[in-house]
Amino acid sequence: MRAALVPILALCAGLAVAAPPQPGEAADSTLRPVPSLDPKLLLHGVVRDEDLALLFAHFRAALLASYEGREPPSADELERRMEAIGGELRARGLLAGMLLLATFEAAARQALRDGLPPAPPAPR
Repeated sequence: MRAALVPILALCAGLAVAAPPQPGEAADSTLRPVPSLDPKLLLHGVVRDEDLALLFAHFRAALLASYEGREPPSADELERRMEAIGGELRARGLLAGMLLLATFEAAARQALRDGLPPAPPAPR
């Protein structure tokens, strides 16, 4: 159950931070999209043309082996590359999560400051 809450909370935080103001509503400078969370930037360079070539070469070899009644070829090289891609995506996901969390925290703190009445003067 807790594991399911993390993506939901991240999505809600992202929507809260990236949501444009409603018509007639003033734009709040604390609630703006985080440019480094752009999926194009997060995924850029992770999967290369060579990776796709390797994947489809393996598919072709496996299909041909199946047709000939042989065992499918070893996928060691493909598995190594998939592990590397997975590691890179985990690292980038952590970075994106930390950026989103920091942005959400800043927005929440600003909203709290904006919503609190001024403190009364301290008695002397």
